[in-house]
Amino acid sequence: MASRSASAARSQNPATYFRRSRPFFMAVIAALMLYYGCAVLAPLIIPYDSLGPLGRFTRYLQENHRTVFHGGYVVAWLIHIGEACLSIWLCNKKGITDSKTQLLWFVQTLLFGFASLYFLVVYKPPKKTQ
Repeated sequence: MASRSASAARSQNPATYFRRSRPFFMAVIAALMLYYGCAVLAPLIIPYDSLGPLGRFTRYLQENHRTVFHGGYVVAWLIHIGEACLSIWLCNKKGITDSKTQLLWFVQTLLFGFASLYFLVVYKPPKKTQ
């Protein structure tokens, strides 16, 4: 019971505001980034023929547009890194000052991108009363 009230108090404190991304989006983004990473870094492990149109399209990109395909993977990670850095800036701007909470936002946004950053962007901290 004590942990429940502690987590409720923690969620009320603007300095420690954190919201986990939705599991569906976390799973989709993780699967797509894993697939893209395997297609770029270890293309021999992907069963292209078993994946239907996605496998054919991936093989086509791998064979005919290798530079763009590999560059797209690097760009995807650079975007995630940029979003993660933006999450730290937004934390500071919105009064989320707890370093552990900022680390949670950074890691979650690094891994799941805008699916995480969305909750930080729409967060409106309570007005300070004087």
